Amino acid sequence: MTSRLRFGGSRIGFGRSRIGFGSISRLASCLCAVTLVVPAATSPTWTLRLAIHYLPPANSHSQYDVVFAWPGQVWFLGGSNIVGHGKPKVERLHNGKPQSLPLPPGPHSWITAASAPSRNDIWAVTFLGGSVLHWNGSAWKTAPRGNWKTGTRFTGITALSPTNVWVFGTSGRRIPGAGTWHFDGTKWTSVNGVAGGIFQANAAARTDIWGIGNEGRFGNALLHFGGSAWRRVRPAALTGFTYTHVLALSRSNVWVAGSVAGVPKLGHFTGHGWNLLRMPGKTPATGMCRDGRAGIWVIANSGAAPSVVLDRSRTGTWTRSLVSHNAANQVLACALVPGTMQAWGAGKAAAPQGSAAAAYHTG
Repeated sequence: MTSRLRFGGSRIGFGRSRIGFGSISRLASCLCAVTLVVPAATSPTWTLRLAIHYLPPANSHSQYDVVFAWPGQVWFLGGSNIVGHGKPKVERLHNGKPQSLPLPPGPHSWITAASAPSRNDIWAVTFLGGSVLHWNGSAWKTAPRGNWKTGTRFTGITALSPTNVWVFGTSGRRIPGAGTWHFDGTKWTSVNGVAGGIFQANAAARTDIWGIGNEGRFGNALLHFGGSAWRRVRPAALTGFTYTHVLALSRSNVWVAGSVAGVPKLGHFTGHGWNLLRMPGKTPATGMCRDGRAGIWVIANSGAAPSVVLDRSRTGTWTRSLVSHNAANQVLACALVPGTMQAWGAGKAAAPQGSAAAAYHTG
């Protein structure tokens, strides 16, 4: 039995699932439905370029949560089914051609966070199961395990080299967090104190890492690692800030997203101090990346149509860039191709049942 979904009037078949997305340049199939898309002339600013619905089951919620971009090479990391029994998935676009790369057996759940010092040194963590994965330039391997419990969860990872990797895991509903750990290339060391509540971090340099986490309540802590220890930072300008994302572009260019009293805001560190900045809409941002024009792309999905990605210019002007008139099509993470104004987005797209893991492009 097959199902059909119509986009722009075309129908493309993939065995058990049929998905159409306009003009198709390449088709591939396995235990999944794959679509590689050439954007039409009337396409939105962020165009859907690749959609993969990993099967079975037919109603799986496939999704990419992480994207890395280099000239000629783009990586998408996520999972086959983020609401049920699924597996981590990795897809690479190499000179525009999709390649599904095998992962080692054992890890389950999905890849919820990843960090890439280079295209030959990529680290990733699974949301559940306590797995750390490493791409060494030729293959994905399972990294040595620390003494965290198998049933714990990870929420973030920051890698600076194969001998300097941080992982973070805060607790959720009925799921304990793994805590904060550091890998020196040989062994993992548990890091306690204020660092134990970090759920995400981003590094401007080896001795300049910014993190956000929980201390008494969700998302109320901003932390900084200066090379020897983590310490909590309490900027007066960000009083009452609830943090949802952090992006460290340099020592004098750090961004945080979140809200104050329920109103979405951004915070910006200039190297001398923090500033509180307005943000449009009613939804706090959950992702940011460079836009190639000295501004930033800001991801804040409201769940309502149309689906958009926000852009904040260098001068503070906000614009909305359309992803889709279907709210089910969402960009969840983004990455700029260095030296260009092109960016790639990882996310999800509508499928006959559930959702397809999706790659978007702009620029």
